[in-house]
Amino acid sequence: MIARDRGCVAPGCDRPPEWCDAHHLVHWSDGGATSIDNTALLCGYHHTLVHQGEWTARMIDGIPPPWIDPARDPQRNALHLCGSCEAS
Repeated sequence: MIARDRGCVAPGCDRPPEWCDAHHLVHWSDGGATSIDNTALLCGYHHTLVHQGEWTARMIDGIPPPWIDPARDPQRNALHLCGSCEAS
């Protein structure tokens, strides 16, 4: 996860991996696997927002709440990308 996400996946967040937790994209209580394919790094602040229903986390991007973007278009955190990383 650290190699893939490089820090909190929330758009615009600059928190490094050391400040993040693994978040189950499909919640463990709903049968989601504890695997790299079902987890993403989120800092404590954004992890709380996801669990409160403000944000929706996905593998590649996040979906902001309507008060940030009424269209709820997916947003990607490009801050952690490097020259050899792609934002596709």
